[in-house]
Formats: sequence, C-alpha cells, structure tokens
Amino acid sequence: MRSSKNRSKEEILSDLLTRGVEDVIDKEHLESELRSGKVLRVKLGIDPTSPNLHLGRAIPLRKLRDFQELGHKIVIIVGDFTAQVGDASDKLAKRPMLKREAINEYLKTYKDQLGKVIDLSEAEFRYNSEWLDKLGFQEIAELAEQFSVQQMLERRNFRDRFEAHEEISLREFMYPLMQGYDSVAVEADVELGGFDQLFNLKAGRVIQKHYGQKEQDLMTFSMLDGTDGRKMSSSWGNIIALNDAADDMFGKVMSIRDELIIKYFILCTDVSMQEIEKMESEIASGTNPRDLKVRLGKEIVFLYHGEAEAERVALEFDRVFRDKEIPSDIEEVSVGMDTMIALELLMASGALSSRGEGRRLIEQGGMKIDGVKIDDVDSPIDIRNGIVLQAGKHKFIKIVK
Repeated sequence: MRSSKNRSKEEILSDLLTRGVEDVIDKEHLESELRSGKVLRVKLGIDPTSPNLHLGRAIPLRKLRDFQELGHKIVIIVGDFTAQVGDASDKLAKRPMLKREAINEYLKTYKDQLGKVIDLSEAEFRYNSEWLDKLGFQEIAELAEQFSVQQMLERRNFRDRFEAHEEISLREFMYPLMQGYDSVAVEADVELGGFDQLFNLKAGRVIQKHYGQKEQDLMTFSMLDGTDGRKMSSSWGNIIALNDAADDMFGKVMSIRDELIIKYFILCTDVSMQEIEKMESEIASGTNPRDLKVRLGKEIVFLYHGEAEAERVALEFDRVFRDKEIPSDIEEVSVGMDTMIALELLMASGALSSRGEGRRLIEQGGMKIDGVKIDDVDSPIDIRNGIVLQAGKHKFIKIVK
C-alpha cells in the first residue's frame, strides 16, 4: 500500500495535472504558475447537503492535498448559504431549498471528515454566508447582468427540463452567480470541481473579471460511479462514505462493478499510474477481477482507517467469503418477537432503509437466514433460538428475540 508521502514533487505535479483530470483552464498558465514558486490560493466549495462526505467528493479533496504538498494555500468554502439555494448542475428536477437548521446539523462532522484527506492545520476555512448574506439587490442585479437566460438554458440539465416542461426556479439560475462571487470574496487563483461543475466554475472567471480581479484557473475531474453504477450521490444512497466503518467500506468496494475497478484505482487511491496500467493489462489477460478488487478495497481502507484495519478487513473477507464462515464480530439486534415475516424482519434489523429496497433484495435472492436463501417477502422466520441474517453479500446481523 502506497502513501502519498512516497511521491516526489515532480510525481505530485504530474498527477495533479493529469490524473483523473477532465479539463484545465488555462493549463499552460497554471503549470507555469505551479513551477514559478508563487503560492496560489486554491479554492474548493463544498455544500453541506448531507451528513456524509463520500469518495466522489474526496476526488477534488485529494487534489487539494496535492496542492498542499506543493506548498500552496487551500481555501475550503463551506457553502452554508449556497446549500440552501441548491446547485442544479446534475439535477433532473427542481431541488428543494434546505433549511439552515438542517445544514448546521450536517456540518457537525464535516471538519473531521475533511481531515481524513487534507491537512486541516494548513487550510483556510470560510463560510459563504459571511458575504452572501450581505448582498443587496443592487449588487445581485449587477451580477445577474453578466449572464443571459440563453446561456443558462444551454446547460444540458436546464435544457432537458425546459424541453420536458419541467419547472425551473429562478433561484436555480442564481447559483452560478453565488459560486462565482465566492471566488471574488476569497481572491481565488485556482478553483476545483467535478466536470459537471464547469459552468459554475467559468462563472467565477466572469465575475472576477467584472470586479477587476485576475481570472482564476480551473480544474475539473472525472465523476465517480457509485455502488449501483450511477454517479455517486448521497441522494441516491449509492455512496462509500469517508466515515464508513472499515468493514462497510471494504464490503461496498467489493460490491462495485468489475469495469469500475481501474477508475477507482485512479481516482481513489495513491497507487502509481504505472502500476495501474499493469493492472489494466492483467485484467485484459484474464486475471480474476476479484483479486484486484480486494487490493482496491485494502488501498481505500488504508487511506481512511490505516494499514492494520486494511489488513484485518481483507483477512476477514477471505475467511467469510472464501471459507464460507460467518464474521467473527457482527452486530446483534433484538426484535422482541418469536416470529416475524421476512420483510418485516429485514426492516427491523436496520440493514436497509426502505421497504422497497427490502422487497427487491428478497425477490432477487439477496436475503439469507442461517445461510438459507429467503425469496418470499411473507416467509415466517422463527427467531426464538437466535438467527444470523445476511442482507446482500456483505451485511451480517445476529437477530435475537
């Protein structure tokens, strides 16, 4: 397992500008700035719209860490104001406005999660309510004058919603203006984001120019697919969270589709690109993808839980899934009943969050009781002597009365 600390400065610079990178504006200028010795102010905005940061959100965070290792100043903008408005970049329907109370609740553990990736002691933290709360209509009108409705409707998601006669709130048009104003407020030299953020990032350049500032360089990165093959998103529940327990994190990695293995190695680990290219060749030559997936799981757990936990979860995986044993340390849930039907038991166990998910899991053969598959949601389950419930490939729960 390879730590980022094993890389030379030239390797860090190369990875920074190429690894998982979709676009750089202006690449020649940014590379020149990076080699000049100048300390850059590198901005990333994070809207606290859910309690957990995930591996997809960690992609730009890992780039921030690279900038830190090269001696630059990273600026984390916590979007406590913009989270209320809601970024429509990847949304197919109008996003509801969040309450400030919910945002404050989500924020409680954000710094701890961010600290798993970046050096918090060297980071500058700002909350964009600091300046956005103070904007008046005069200044908002001046910001809005920099953009046209036609520009907004050229964005794919807005265009698709407009053509489908789906509602688009004027509030959603305001989001890029606010994100752009963040760049003015912190005098950003560089801004990072997923490639679905490109319009918002470019808005920062327009608004910086309006205020007489130098236009920031931009970097966008590949998006990470979640455990169900769609873009990783908290709203879809397909995430691998930075604060997942080591066993859960490893199990979720093992559940991703085989064709995503290389992409995860590139975007989520510190394994060198040379080694990843070898892995790609090995897969093409017939190597069992499961073996590389185990390596991937270990690398990711190593980053967020340390080497000892990475080795432990891999050994536990071998014991459970190759030797067909039950995990040595599983959660115990008391249901207070002698018998329950399968779907109700699955819900009572806490293994899944919705009855729809539970029904699908059972109908697809993903529920087992003491190793026996249950395929009827109404099957009565005897709990009097205690049972082991398996939900999916990696979730085991001991059920007692």
